[in-house]
Amino acid sequence: MCLRVKHLRCRKQRHILALVVLASVILANTGRVDAQITLNFTPMLTELTAVPGSVNRFEVVMLNDSKVGEADFLIYTADVEQKPNGEYRLLPAGESPYSCADWIKLSANRATIGAGEVFAVTATLTVPRGVSGGRYGAIVFEMVPEAWKDRTAFASTAFVQRFVSIVEVTVPARQLQRRLDVTGFTALAVAGNPSYVSKYGPDAIILSAQVENPGTVHVFARGSLILRDVTGKRLREIPLGGGRGIVLPGASISISSVLPSGLAPGDYIADVSIKYGGMRPATAKVPFSVGESGTEVAKTETAAVITPFSVDPEDLDLSYPAGATAARALIIENRSDQTIRVEGRAMPLAFDEEGELVLDDVPPSASSCADWIELRPDVIEIKPRARQVVRMMISIPRDAAGGKYANVVFSGTPVSSDGSTMVGSGESGTVVFLRVGKDFETVGELSPITMIDGGPSVGIVFGTVFKNTGTIHVTPRASMTIKKRVMPESVPGIEYVGPGSLVEVNSIDLGAEENVVLPGGLRAFDVALSGRLEPGDYVVEFLVSYGGKAPLYVSREFTVE
Repeated sequence: MCLRVKHLRCRKQRHILALVVLASVILANTGRVDAQITLNFTPMLTELTAVPGSVNRFEVVMLNDSKVGEADFLIYTADVEQKPNGEYRLLPAGESPYSCADWIKLSANRATIGAGEVFAVTATLTVPRGVSGGRYGAIVFEMVPEAWKDRTAFASTAFVQRFVSIVEVTVPARQLQRRLDVTGFTALAVAGNPSYVSKYGPDAIILSAQVENPGTVHVFARGSLILRDVTGKRLREIPLGGGRGIVLPGASISISSVLPSGLAPGDYIADVSIKYGGMRPATAKVPFSVGESGTEVAKTETAAVITPFSVDPEDLDLSYPAGATAARALIIENRSDQTIRVEGRAMPLAFDEEGELVLDDVPPSASSCADWIELRPDVIEIKPRARQVVRMMISIPRDAAGGKYANVVFSGTPVSSDGSTMVGSGESGTVVFLRVGKDFETVGELSPITMIDGGPSVGIVFGTVFKNTGTIHVTPRASMTIKKRVMPESVPGIEYVGPGSLVEVNSIDLGAEENVVLPGGLRAFDVALSGRLEPGDYVVEFLVSYGGKAPLYVSREFTVE
């Protein structure tokens, strides 16, 4: 039995908490033995969080699962870089500015693995002092045919078979720079491209967002695209991306979706949102058109350039008395090679039950301070690679109290663009958390536990919902435990009538929320239980700490027949 977590804040999908062995199986002819060699390689990925000065050891294992034949390998470290399609490409060690290849020492650099044998190489990774952020590399097993026995790593050959174990290292720092920009958008009609037509159909349209990671550590991009008409009416939502969705620092990749049935002729707006772990997702709005045939997009392809810019700080945690007037400086940096026009506005702030920032229009609420904010100026032009300051003025009413919130959003559009390229606008901004006065109520409540059968692939999903009933924002942390009721061994002539004892079967800490829950806001916690429980009586418990006087507790009994 294992627990799977559907941590709604994170990915809108269930994460499997289990030990997973990643293996790659291939068939190869070594040229030495006239037989196929079956090889198993694990792990394909090693993820480490390591502090400066630490020494970390792990193994990479190759199994020759053949009954006859042996295989020779060169074993070495390499750098990795990310191609536009998101795949990794190997580079010689030390070429990448985000390399950890030189940090790794291997216990062997060659191996001959006979039939039925297992070979494990120990990797010792030592993190230098004075570094932080993400570092990446690979451990490579490269098969050496007999004719190439004396070659060295990365020597020129017509064909080489490599088994690659990726190493991703995060060196913590006070402020890791997690950032992602949407830098472009493409809508491509597949008509006229035989390979695409055979795969997706003649009417298909490929929608792609180009993203760039200017930060210092990798991020996991999870995108969606909302199609709107020219009036802004929402038509449909389309997921973008696939696989792990990782974007390495310094990399630019495309994340895509395919509409097999195409779109009706007309004008549209692509509202792109890419979530990556930051306070706010990377967003962009791009107009595009579908031709009269319904199979062409602006006659073949519509491409938009979205200029990247940032707002510093990303969030403000402020405290002022009622009746105060305050000013804060917001620094807007144009990171592109084009002059951009930036327009700012203050909006009510809201998060959904998954902890994600709500991007659609949010109705005013009692906890909003958007109407108290004035931006000076609210429209500016910023030259390439330049910065400009916008003053945010806050005028607090005399009768105000409690937590107040706002989403200060800036939209940036290139002042001029090439005639063949459509212009899209990107968004960035600052989230404002304002405490007015000193008296706050930190209280909350949990809903009764729900149990939903998610089918064979998911299992039973247990869930509860936290509601912030106080006057200030909170950051909840949840855990779930399953206990089985166990009765004592029977004694002849004595009938036990007590409730028995509860024995813990499994538990999981869902971790602290990255985003807060505002007053009146909700946060859902769901855990999926895969595998079978033994017949018997059980209790499932949720415990949520949020800063109140005591954690919140809720439980439910259930029986497995």
